[in-house]
Amino acid sequence: MSQAPAVSVCIPAFRARHHLAATLASVRAQTFADWEIVIVEDGSHDGTEALVNAFAATVPQPVRYLRHEHNRKLPATRNTAHAAATASCLALLDADDLWTPDHLASGLAVLGEPALPAATFAPCEIFDDATGASLGHRNLAPADHKRIPEALHAGRFIAQPSGALLTRAALDRVGGFDETFPICNDIDFWIRLARADVPIRFTGRETLRYRKHPAAMSRRSADLVAELARVHLKHHDWAAIPPLARRARLRKLFLSAARMDARARPARALHEFFTALVLPLLVH
Repeated sequence: MSQAPAVSVCIPAFRARHHLAATLASVRAQTFADWEIVIVEDGSHDGTEALVNAFAATVPQPVRYLRHEHNRKLPATRNTAHAAATASCLALLDADDLWTPDHLASGLAVLGEPALPAATFAPCEIFDDATGASLGHRNLAPADHKRIPEALHAGRFIAQPSGALLTRAALDRVGGFDETFPICNDIDFWIRLARADVPIRFTGRETLRYRKHPAAMSRRSADLVAELARVHLKHHDWAAIPPLARRARLRKLFLSAARMDARARPARALHEFFTALVLPLLVH
Protein backbone atom coordinates (compact mmCIF):
# COMPACT_ATOMS: atom_id res chain seq x y z
CA MET A 1 0.00 0.00 0.00
CA SER A 2 1.46 3.39 -1.01
CA GLN A 3 2.14 6.03 1.59
CA ALA A 4 -0.34 8.92 1.83
CA PRO A 5 0.90 12.26 0.50
CA ALA A 6 1.77 15.06 2.91
CA VAL A 7 -0.87 17.46 1.56
CA SER A 8 -4.28 17.03 -0.05
CA VAL A 9 -5.19 19.95 -2.32
CA CYS A 10 -8.99 20.14 -2.16
CA ILE A 11 -10.71 21.92 -5.05
CA PRO A 12 -14.49 22.45 -5.31
CA ALA A 13 -15.60 22.99 -8.90
CA PHE A 14 -18.80 24.34 -10.41
CA ARG A 15 -18.77 25.43 -14.06
CA ALA A 16 -15.04 25.72 -13.51
CA ARG A 17 -13.54 24.74 -16.85
CA HIS A 18 -12.74 28.29 -17.97
CA HIS A 19 -10.24 28.94 -15.15
CA LEU A 20 -9.37 25.48 -13.87
CA ALA A 21 -6.45 24.75 -16.19
CA ALA A 22 -4.52 27.76 -14.86
CA THR A 23 -5.37 26.81 -11.28
CA LEU A 24 -4.13 23.25 -11.75
CA ALA A 25 -0.97 24.53 -13.44
CA SER A 26 -0.23 26.60 -10.33
CA VAL A 27 -0.42 23.41 -8.24
CA ARG A 28 1.86 21.54 -10.64
CA ALA A 29 4.41 24.38 -10.30
CA GLN A 30 4.71 24.01 -6.49
CA THR A 31 8.24 23.60 -5.16
CA PHE A 32 6.80 21.23 -2.54
CA ALA A 33 5.74 18.23 -4.60
CA ASP A 34 4.36 15.68 -2.10
CA TRP A 35 0.70 16.37 -2.77
CA GLU A 36 -2.48 14.89 -4.15
CA ILE A 37 -5.40 16.74 -5.73
CA VAL A 38 -9.04 15.97 -4.93
CA ILE A 39 -11.50 17.78 -7.22
CA VAL A 40 -15.24 17.60 -6.61
CA GLU A 41 -17.52 18.87 -9.38
CA ASP A 42 -20.79 20.11 -7.95
CA GLY A 43 -23.36 18.98 -10.48
CA SER A 44 -22.18 20.94 -13.52
CA HIS A 45 -21.41 19.42 -16.93
CA ASP A 46 -18.94 21.68 -18.71
CA GLY A 47 -16.05 19.40 -19.57
CA THR A 48 -14.31 19.72 -16.22
CA GLU A 49 -13.88 15.95 -15.89
CA ALA A 50 -12.07 15.67 -19.22
CA LEU A 51 -9.82 18.59 -18.32
CA VAL A 52 -8.93 16.99 -14.97
CA ASN A 53 -8.19 13.64 -16.61
CA ALA A 54 -5.92 15.32 -19.15
CA PHE A 55 -4.08 17.16 -16.39
CA ALA A 56 -3.69 13.96 -14.34
CA ALA A 57 -1.79 12.40 -17.24
CA THR A 58 0.85 15.15 -17.00
CA VAL A 59 1.82 14.77 -13.32
CA PRO A 60 3.13 11.86 -11.21
CA GLN A 61 1.05 12.87 -8.17
CA PRO A 62 -2.42 11.39 -7.54
CA VAL A 63 -5.30 13.38 -9.02
CA ARG A 64 -8.83 12.28 -8.19
CA TYR A 65 -12.07 13.52 -9.69
CA LEU A 66 -15.38 13.15 -7.81
CA ARG A 67 -18.76 14.64 -8.54
CA HIS A 68 -22.12 15.47 -7.06
CA GLU A 69 -24.84 14.46 -9.50
CA HIS A 70 -26.90 17.45 -8.34
CA ASN A 71 -25.73 20.87 -7.26
CA ARG A 72 -25.27 20.86 -3.48
CA LYS A 73 -23.50 24.25 -3.12
CA LEU A 74 -20.00 25.16 -2.06
CA PRO A 75 -19.81 24.05 1.60
CA ALA A 76 -21.11 20.55 0.81
CA THR A 77 -18.61 20.30 -2.05
CA ARG A 78 -15.76 21.31 0.25
CA ASN A 79 -16.88 18.70 2.78
CA THR A 80 -16.95 15.96 0.14
CA ALA A 81 -13.40 16.81 -0.93
CA HIS A 82 -12.12 16.89 2.64
CA ALA A 83 -13.72 13.54 3.44
CA ALA A 84 -12.00 11.97 0.42
CA ALA A 85 -8.59 13.48 1.17
CA THR A 86 -5.93 11.09 2.49
CA ALA A 87 -3.25 13.49 3.77
CA SER A 88 -2.80 14.79 7.32
CA CYS A 89 -2.75 18.36 5.95
CA LEU A 90 -5.40 19.92 3.73
CA ALA A 91 -4.82 22.84 1.38
CA LEU A 92 -7.94 24.68 0.24
CA LEU A 93 -7.99 26.00 -3.31
CA ASP A 94 -10.92 27.38 -5.28
CA ALA A 95 -11.10 26.46 -8.95
CA ASP A 96 -10.36 29.98 -10.20
CA ASP A 97 -7.57 31.10 -7.85
CA LEU A 98 -3.82 30.82 -8.35
CA TRP A 99 -0.85 29.96 -6.13
CA THR A 100 2.72 31.14 -6.48
CA PRO A 101 5.20 28.22 -6.60
CA ASP A 102 6.18 28.53 -2.91
CA HIS A 103 2.64 28.53 -1.50
CA LEU A 104 2.62 25.02 -0.03
CA ALA A 105 6.22 25.20 1.14
CA SER A 106 5.70 28.47 3.01
CA GLY A 107 2.46 27.27 4.60
CA LEU A 108 3.95 24.00 5.80
CA ALA A 109 6.97 25.84 7.20
CA VAL A 110 4.81 27.58 9.81
CA LEU A 111 2.00 25.04 10.25
CA GLY A 112 3.82 22.95 12.84
CA GLU A 113 3.32 19.29 13.72
CA PRO A 114 0.84 17.76 11.22
CA ALA A 115 -0.74 15.60 13.93
CA LEU A 116 -1.81 18.65 15.98
CA PRO A 117 -4.67 21.10 15.30
CA ALA A 118 -3.40 24.19 13.46
CA ALA A 119 -4.11 26.38 10.46
CA THR A 120 -2.11 28.84 8.38
CA PHE A 121 -3.19 31.63 6.07
CA ALA A 122 -1.32 33.46 3.35
CA PRO A 123 -1.82 37.09 2.36
CA CYS A 124 -3.13 37.56 -1.16
CA GLU A 125 -3.17 39.80 -4.17
CA ILE A 126 -6.65 40.46 -5.56
CA PHE A 127 -6.87 40.65 -9.33
CA ASP A 128 -9.67 41.41 -11.75
CA ASP A 129 -11.03 38.45 -13.68
CA ALA A 130 -11.76 40.42 -16.84
CA THR A 131 -8.52 42.40 -17.14
CA GLY A 132 -6.01 40.65 -14.90
CA ALA A 133 -5.24 44.01 -13.29
CA SER A 134 -4.29 44.09 -9.63
CA LEU A 135 -7.09 45.36 -7.39
CA GLY A 136 -5.04 45.50 -4.21
CA HIS A 137 -3.71 43.27 -1.49
CA ARG A 138 -5.31 41.59 1.51
CA ASN A 139 -3.28 41.02 4.64
CA LEU A 140 -3.71 41.08 8.40
CA ALA A 141 -2.37 44.08 10.27
CA PRO A 142 0.57 43.13 12.53
CA ALA A 143 -1.34 44.40 15.56
CA ASP A 144 -4.06 41.80 14.90
CA HIS A 145 -1.75 38.77 14.72
CA LYS A 146 -2.17 38.16 18.45
CA ARG A 147 -5.86 39.05 18.60
CA ILE A 148 -7.40 36.82 15.97
CA PRO A 149 -10.85 36.53 17.63
CA GLU A 150 -11.33 40.30 17.72
CA ALA A 151 -10.13 40.70 14.14
CA LEU A 152 -12.43 37.93 12.90
CA HIS A 153 -15.42 39.30 14.76
CA ALA A 154 -14.90 42.86 13.55
CA GLY A 155 -14.31 41.83 9.93
CA ARG A 156 -10.69 43.02 9.84
CA PHE A 157 -9.44 39.47 9.22
CA ILE A 158 -10.75 38.30 5.84
CA ALA A 159 -9.07 34.99 5.09
CA GLN A 160 -9.54 33.70 1.56
CA PRO A 161 -10.08 29.94 1.61
CA SER A 162 -7.51 29.44 -1.15
CA GLY A 163 -4.85 30.80 1.18
CA ALA A 164 -5.61 28.31 3.95
CA LEU A 165 -3.70 25.22 4.99
CA LEU A 166 -4.93 23.20 7.97
CA THR A 167 -4.28 19.91 9.64
CA ARG A 168 -6.76 17.07 9.64
CA ALA A 169 -6.71 17.36 13.44
CA ALA A 170 -8.03 20.94 13.17
CA LEU A 171 -10.85 19.84 10.87
CA ASP A 172 -11.70 16.96 13.20
CA ARG A 173 -11.87 19.34 16.15
CA VAL A 174 -14.38 21.78 14.64
CA GLY A 175 -16.19 19.65 12.03
CA GLY A 176 -16.81 20.48 8.38
CA PHE A 177 -18.15 23.59 6.71
CA ASP A 178 -21.69 24.54 7.77
CA GLU A 179 -23.91 23.73 4.79
CA THR A 180 -26.61 26.17 5.93
CA PHE A 181 -24.29 29.04 4.92
CA PRO A 182 -23.77 28.81 1.12
CA ILE A 183 -21.92 32.17 0.98
CA CYS A 184 -20.30 32.84 4.36
CA ASN A 185 -19.42 29.27 5.30
CA ASP A 186 -15.72 30.17 5.32
CA ILE A 187 -16.19 32.97 7.87
CA ASP A 188 -18.20 30.66 10.10
CA PHE A 189 -15.46 28.03 9.78
CA TRP A 190 -12.64 30.44 10.76
CA ILE A 191 -14.67 31.62 13.75
CA ARG A 192 -15.16 28.01 14.84
CA LEU A 193 -11.41 27.43 14.57
CA ALA A 194 -10.78 30.44 16.81
CA ARG A 195 -13.48 29.42 19.29
CA ALA A 196 -11.96 25.94 19.50
CA ASP A 197 -8.52 27.44 20.30
CA VAL A 198 -6.96 26.08 17.12
CA PRO A 199 -3.69 28.00 16.55
CA ILE A 200 -3.97 30.24 13.48
CA ARG A 201 -0.63 31.26 12.00
CA PHE A 202 0.38 33.52 9.11
CA THR A 203 3.01 32.80 6.53
CA GLY A 204 3.79 36.46 5.89
CA ARG A 205 4.27 35.63 2.22
CA GLU A 206 1.82 36.72 -0.47
CA THR A 207 1.45 33.39 -2.23
CA LEU A 208 -2.21 33.57 -3.29
CA ARG A 209 -3.65 35.40 -6.29
CA TYR A 210 -7.38 35.72 -5.61
CA ARG A 211 -9.56 36.17 -8.69
CA LYS A 212 -12.41 38.62 -8.20
CA HIS A 213 -15.58 38.64 -10.29
CA PRO A 214 -17.01 42.10 -9.45
CA ALA A 215 -20.30 41.77 -11.34
CA ALA A 216 -21.18 38.47 -9.69
CA MET A 217 -20.31 39.76 -6.24
CA SER A 218 -22.40 42.91 -6.62
CA ARG A 219 -25.45 40.81 -7.41
CA ARG A 220 -24.87 38.75 -4.26
CA SER A 221 -23.99 41.59 -1.91
CA ALA A 222 -27.38 41.78 -0.19
CA ASP A 223 -27.48 38.03 0.37
CA LEU A 224 -23.88 38.11 1.62
CA VAL A 225 -24.62 40.73 4.29
CA ALA A 226 -27.81 38.96 5.37
CA GLU A 227 -25.97 35.66 5.70
CA LEU A 228 -23.06 37.26 7.53
CA ALA A 229 -25.58 38.59 10.04
CA ARG A 230 -26.84 35.03 10.55
CA VAL A 231 -23.26 33.81 11.08
CA HIS A 232 -22.81 36.34 13.85
CA LEU A 233 -26.18 35.42 15.28
CA LYS A 234 -24.96 31.81 15.47
CA HIS A 235 -21.92 33.01 17.41
CA HIS A 236 -23.72 35.54 19.59
CA ASP A 237 -22.40 33.76 22.71
CA TRP A 238 -18.70 33.97 21.76
CA ALA A 239 -17.17 34.54 25.18
CA ALA A 240 -13.87 35.87 23.81
CA ILE A 241 -15.73 38.93 22.48
CA PRO A 242 -17.15 41.49 24.95
CA PRO A 243 -20.97 41.54 25.01
CA LEU A 244 -21.07 45.20 23.96
CA ALA A 245 -19.06 44.41 20.82
CA ARG A 246 -21.25 41.42 20.00
CA ARG A 247 -24.42 43.49 20.38
CA ALA A 248 -23.05 46.30 18.21
CA ARG A 249 -21.93 43.92 15.46
CA LEU A 250 -25.30 42.15 15.34
CA ARG A 251 -27.19 45.44 15.21
CA LYS A 252 -24.98 46.86 12.47
CA LEU A 253 -25.18 43.75 10.26
CA PHE A 254 -28.93 43.27 10.52
CA LEU A 255 -29.59 46.99 9.90
CA SER A 256 -27.30 46.89 6.86
CA ALA A 257 -29.13 43.82 5.57
CA ALA A 258 -32.50 45.55 6.09
CA ARG A 259 -31.38 48.62 4.13
CA MET A 260 -30.07 46.52 1.23
CA ASP A 261 -33.25 44.41 1.10
CA ALA A 262 -35.74 47.28 1.57
CA ARG A 263 -36.66 47.74 -2.08
CA ALA A 264 -36.42 44.24 -3.54
CA ARG A 265 -37.45 42.16 -0.50
CA PRO A 266 -39.44 44.35 1.89
CA ALA A 267 -40.77 41.45 4.00
CA ARG A 268 -37.27 40.15 4.66
CA ALA A 269 -36.06 43.69 5.30
CA LEU A 270 -38.77 44.21 7.93
CA HIS A 271 -37.77 40.99 9.68
CA GLU A 272 -34.10 42.05 9.63
CA PHE A 273 -34.98 45.48 11.00
CA PHE A 274 -36.85 44.08 13.99
CA THR A 275 -34.10 41.51 14.53
CA ALA A 276 -31.60 44.39 14.72
CA LEU A 277 -33.72 46.04 17.40
CA VAL A 278 -34.55 43.02 19.54
CA LEU A 279 -31.80 40.41 19.33
CA PRO A 280 -28.88 42.52 20.61
CA LEU A 281 -30.86 43.05 23.81
CA LEU A 282 -30.66 39.30 24.48
CA VAL A 283 -26.85 39.11 24.15
CA HIS A 284 -25.06 38.90 27.51
